[in-house]
Amino acid sequence: MHEEKTPDISVVVPTYNQADLLRENLRSLVDQTLPKDSYEIVVVDDGSTDHTAAVLREFAGPVRIVQLPANRGRSAARNEGIRHALGRLVTFVDSDILVRRDFLAQHLDAYRSHGPGVLSRGPVVLVPDVQTARDSPTPRLTSSPAFLDTANASVERSALLKAGLFDERFPGYGWEDFELGIRLRRLGIRRVFCRQAVGFHVQPPITQASIQNLLRKEDERAKSAVYFYRKHPTAEVRLLIQATSVHRLLYSIQSGFGLLTPTNVEHIAARLRRSGRNGLADLVMRGVLNRHYVQRLDDELAQSRHRG
Repeated sequence: MHEEKTPDISVVVPTYNQADLLRENLRSLVDQTLPKDSYEIVVVDDGSTDHTAAVLREFAGPVRIVQLPANRGRSAARNEGIRHALGRLVTFVDSDILVRRDFLAQHLDAYRSHGPGVLSRGPVVLVPDVQTARDSPTPRLTSSPAFLDTANASVERSALLKAGLFDERFPGYGWEDFELGIRLRRLGIRRVFCRQAVGFHVQPPITQASIQNLLRKEDERAKSAVYFYRKHPTAEVRLLIQATSVHRLLYSIQSGFGLLTPTNVEHIAARLRRSGRNGLADLVMRGVLNRHYVQRLDDELAQSRHRG
């Protein structure tokens, strides 16, 4: 009787209302250079209300689908993916990430080269759209200070279980991977950089239409930052969440000392883009969001101290 091979790698992809990007994500993941029986793709649909279900039906053969009845958040979705994973190694990729054909082979090579007890992180390239990702641009890498960055990382499933998985009590967006990374590091997990395992993060330019949603996301990130700091009240975490006077000054400068606001920044950014200064346009848009975040963070920290 033929016994099915246990995959070496389980790719865990949490998704929520990103159907079109998820389709592109899965197209890149099913077309890997590794033998098909050496990896599996586990998509956790976190209660999506768009056409995610229809997209997943397109990939019903090569993809295992875990359906959550309601939106429970990224930590819960990833935890369900880990529980369903069969591979020794778990690779985290978000549904707005596209990868090259050798992506999983590079992560597996890093694990085999450096031995058990390692976490491999690959670079993340910011791109404005899917076509730019397909054109494989010269990397403009993100520089996340996280030990674990779930946009592009691999670690042994047994280590994740031993660390206690992602904390599902985070109140909103952000910091849950940073926090699990601290616990993994305390277990003695070593980090290696897998520079050839490139992921392309599709991040459209910020517009007036999208900025309100992004401001709400920064509100959530501030709440989660306070939870993170209360759980690990260290100087390292305070620096990670940017609760310092240096960050306040930096983001004040970046937003023109408050002259750039959510209501006027798109007009200024549009003029910069028309003159070909796209990088500066993105910088001023991001400056408004960064300043909003640190202001909300200060408010949330003050309320937390008041509550004791």
